[in-house]
Amino acid sequence: MSESNDNIRFLSAISYIPMLFIVGHFAVEKDNPDLRFHKYQGAVLCGGFAALYLLDMLIVLILSFSGGLQSIVGFLLTSAITLAYAMLIGFGVSSALKFEQKQLPFIGFFAVRLRETRDSHKP
Repeated sequence: MSESNDNIRFLSAISYIPMLFIVGHFAVEKDNPDLRFHKYQGAVLCGGFAALYLLDMLIVLILSFSGGLQSIVGFLLTSAITLAYAMLIGFGVSSALKFEQKQLPFIGFFAVRLRETRDSHKP
């Protein structure tokens, strides 16, 4: 396998690790279709879960007036979000390492729409 393919595979895989999708935007191979697919999915994944964690914090803050309920709901909600995030990262890295463009559940649709929108605004 050529060095370029190894670079694309590596950059595609790290695109799913939180905030490392930015590396793909500055890479020499940034216009490669595989890398573009994975970096947009990584960006939507990171942004989507950042929003979920903020919502989680808001719910825990609202429940802070209810005593023990805050701890239970906060733990369960944070655990569920973290587990889903870890699973989607695993699926994304796995497909990137295989050079497959599989859309992630819940995330893939938004990533494709974002990429299409960005492409339609290019000169």
